Amino acid sequence: MDQGWIGNYSYFRARIDADSPAVIDIDDGSRYTYGDLENRANRLANFLRDKFGVAKGDRVAFLARNRVELIDAYYATGKLGAVLVPYNARLSVKELGQLVSSETPKVLFFEGLYESAAASLKEGGLIEQLVVLRDDKKPSSYPCYDELLNAAADSFVSCPSLDLEDIHLIIHTGGTTGLPKGGLLSHRCMVFNSFNEICTWGMNYADKALIVLPLFHTGGWNLLTLPILHAGGCIYLSRQYDPQKTIEVIEKEKITFLFGAATIFRMMVERPEFRGADLGSLKWAMAGAAPTPINIMQAFWDKGVKCVLGYGMTEAGPNNISTPAQFCDQSVIEAKYASVGKPMYLTMVKLADDDGKEITAPNKPGELLWSGPQIFSGYWNNPEETAKTLVDGWVRTGDMATRDEDGFYYIVGRKKNMFISGGENVFPPEIESALYDIEAVKECCVFGVGDEKWGEVGKAIISLRPDMTGTKQDILSALEGKLARYKIPKYITFIDDVPKNNVGKIVVAKVIELYGKAED
Repeated sequence: MDQGWIGNYSYFRARIDADSPAVIDIDDGSRYTYGDLENRANRLANFLRDKFGVAKGDRVAFLARNRVELIDAYYATGKLGAVLVPYNARLSVKELGQLVSSETPKVLFFEGLYESAAASLKEGGLIEQLVVLRDDKKPSSYPCYDELLNAAADSFVSCPSLDLEDIHLIIHTGGTTGLPKGGLLSHRCMVFNSFNEICTWGMNYADKALIVLPLFHTGGWNLLTLPILHAGGCIYLSRQYDPQKTIEVIEKEKITFLFGAATIFRMMVERPEFRGADLGSLKWAMAGAAPTPINIMQAFWDKGVKCVLGYGMTEAGPNNISTPAQFCDQSVIEAKYASVGKPMYLTMVKLADDDGKEITAPNKPGELLWSGPQIFSGYWNNPEETAKTLVDGWVRTGDMATRDEDGFYYIVGRKKNMFISGGENVFPPEIESALYDIEAVKECCVFGVGDEKWGEVGKAIISLRPDMTGTKQDILSALEGKLARYKIPKYITFIDDVPKNNVGKIVVAKVIELYGKAED
């Protein structure tokens, strides 16, 4: 039997400890061992190949929240050499349609909650094969995942011709042109991401992680999920983030690692249960995706939990840099609370000036550049954006940072006009393009402003055509269905003329200077 080691991780893990718990669904209490995952992966791989003709390089898409079927699909696509494409369920049908049209998956598995969106894609001729992931007995005209899985053969599947550079995941990251870019994550990239975390954070078979980031994000997969499964630990999944349930699960199951966006930790701290909760099993709680207020970190520190920051991006891992909590005294953590940490085990990093020259002096800002075996392979069907981002083996982030005398890095700003809302990357040009589709809008400028709950939210500055009128509600109504909800501006200010320079270009810095408050 050719074991096809690349992509057959479930087989090798089950060979070591088949009876150990691997995945626990905290919504319905289902528990899956490593032996179960290998069996389910073989069954899924067999019916993907035999029923839908999925072969090496073919795309297999999912539209679902966090659930074990996505873990099945990760292992099954690895066995076949196929590519898993998890879509952001928060996108509009129009946005999903654009992605599906470009990436042409052979089959779309969808959670029953999203049947309307899936049906629209099929009716539009964008996808032929649909399979429903059902949590209840509600009738559906589409094949049911559980029935297909149970009927499939459990014979071993592998892809001997698979290479480390073959792509295993397409993860979408925000795009400046209105269509999210599909980041290509190879087997090499994903193996070394896990290796980075296991070596940097000392993960092992006794570790447990509650996965609160969605599995359509690189953070959902590559921050904790896959490293824990490689190491033989246990992950806990839930359809939807619930701060109360998160606290309860940490206490009951003795969770050791927790990673999330600042918003997630804020919601936990605000729960009445947090004050009396015993979170002592956590080796650390790490926040990323947006700045985290020190009062949120302090709430964890007061409980004896090392709350620290990390930084990453789809194109470079995302396992790039983090505060090495296990090697830092609490005094160091507090003194450097604003730092996103030090580079991880195999990550290469440099700061570059506007001419591309490396900055070696401490405390001098430059653009962050990443390299190493964990970086991505480019963007799906987008050579132009790939060439801009991946230059001479280095990923250009567009983020500005400094490095202090002790080797700790600090994010100080962004070259790109992007903001992060609730952990989601939001690019203003996409929103501005949608605004310009509204007849009454003459000019507009969108940027991010601080928000207590989401970290940042959008604000739009709009000038209307002289012969037309409009209200905030008119604008919001026009954007509904055209953009994901998290992209729709929370604040809208109407002015007579948007500030421009002498060649007629809108000056974003001036707009923010005049209208940068979090208010309409």
